[in-house]
Amino acid sequence: MSQTEIGKRYAKALFTSMKQAGTQEKGLAELRVIAQAFESDSSINEYFSNPLIASQQKAEVIRKSLTDRGLNGDVFGLVLLMAEKNRLAHLPAVAKSYEALSDAERGITTGVVRAAKPLQPNDQKELEAKINEVLKKKIVLTFKEDPSLLGGVIAEVGGWTFDDSIDTHLKKLSEVLTR
Repeated sequence: MSQTEIGKRYAKALFTSMKQAGTQEKGLAELRVIAQAFESDSSINEYFSNPLIASQQKAEVIRKSLTDRGLNGDVFGLVLLMAEKNRLAHLPAVAKSYEALSDAERGITTGVVRAAKPLQPNDQKELEAKINEVLKKKIVLTFKEDPSLLGGVIAEVGGWTFDDSIDTHLKKLSEVLTR
């Protein structure tokens, strides 16, 4: 079973539980913080990935580290369960899957826009509005700089790709000229 599939299963279980309690946004915030700690600190990741350390010992470290931190009981229980099952390496995938479930629940689609240079805030809002209009959904875009592009933008949103890059325009022009 892939890391993504495992992440989706744990995320779905947590999301269902948190939704019943009406605390899914709090759960998302807490899950993001814990997953970020695992992704950003290699020593944490190495410790919990080490097969020589017993899962009970890892669970005890989680218990001591996260008790009395104001963490939601369901989130705490999930992280503890994942420690006991030696699956904490999947925690970032759980956080991403949980976020996708939360976005879907709120009718939000996320996307990434790559541009040769950073876009001005007005341009970002205009692009987001155009994509919202085309897809008829609420879109949240992440903007990234991609120096490999000559110019223009490429937006990837919910399975759609909007390519208005100079590279693509030049390829199309070349195709027309060679016909």
